[in-house]
Amino acid sequence: MKLLFSFIGVLGVSLSVNNTPLKAINVIPGGQNIGIEIKPGGLIVSGTYNIEYEGKTHNPSDNNNIIKGDIITKANDIQVKSIDDFLKVFYNSNSDITNVKLTIKRKSKFYNKNLKIIKVNNRYKTGLFVKERLLGVGTVSFYDENTKMYGALGHEITDSSSNEIIDVDEGTIYDSNVTSIKPSENSSPGEKIADIYFDMPLGDIKVNTPLGIYGRYNDLPKNSSSLPIAELDEIKTGKAEMWTVVNSNKIEKYAIEITKLHSQTQISTKGIIFKVTDPRLLKLSHGIVAGMSGSPIIQDNKVVGAVTHVLIDDVDNGYAVYMKWMFETANEVYHKYYE
Repeated sequence: MKLLFSFIGVLGVSLSVNNTPLKAINVIPGGQNIGIEIKPGGLIVSGTYNIEYEGKTHNPSDNNNIIKGDIITKANDIQVKSIDDFLKVFYNSNSDITNVKLTIKRKSKFYNKNLKIIKVNNRYKTGLFVKERLLGVGTVSFYDENTKMYGALGHEITDSSSNEIIDVDEGTIYDSNVTSIKPSENSSPGEKIADIYFDMPLGDIKVNTPLGIYGRYNDLPKNSSSLPIAELDEIKTGKAEMWTVVNSNKIEKYAIEITKLHSQTQISTKGIIFKVTDPRLLKLSHGIVAGMSGSPIIQDNKVVGAVTHVLIDDVDNGYAVYMKWMFETANEVYHKYYE
């Protein structure tokens, strides 16, 4: 199970492994809790419903092959980015049945579909449940002072209602305060409960990749200081720290033990296996909870990785991605989108 309560998936920039040493590149470790908003450039179909009309049942899934996870990008060749955009296409129709041509995106391909809008008791029925954006919480992994790039989450984002990958048309990270923790139990991971401050943007989201979300931040956190990124051969089993927020916006350092390291020749989110050993965190959360995704892991004053997964049947254990891979991904994003 991924740790951000709404998000699972793979998207964005193509990735490659560079085995060249990092030459002691420094980054500022994260740990800040953030709110995340992603808009895919259309309406996400999260479900369908039946419309009863003149003794017949109509459902867009059965009648028009419109399914959960589809993204409506156009209606009658008019670009649709919001529910208001969609309503304007048919809202003033005088007919009981209005046929609308939809352009939908499904698994990176585009299709045209015809949708019947049916007026029942003077109300328009589309048969579609749709949403404009995805919201969630997670954790910043690092900040790069040289490029003003950040990386967060350590894993990809998808829509939880359809398990489909969500692309980024517009995205923003926001300030966020953790208000409480729902503890994890084996077979039932918990989560951070947090407020998102939409009037306090911290940066943009440019891409959603297998190793998390990336963009540029507005300002560095106060009193921040940098640490070098560890090369893979510098990381060892044994004691380490996980930096994360479990109350308000205060970053705290919690003891963990790295129990296993996977030798990797290609990028993967499960390079490090670790166990929470800090009694404070075990008492509060029972281990790893959703929202800790992206929490940096520090060993010997170097940034070695970021939390990505929890072991569902053993929730005080988790996986982490090597920070080297996240930093290389951030550089690829920077060169592709910002230079």
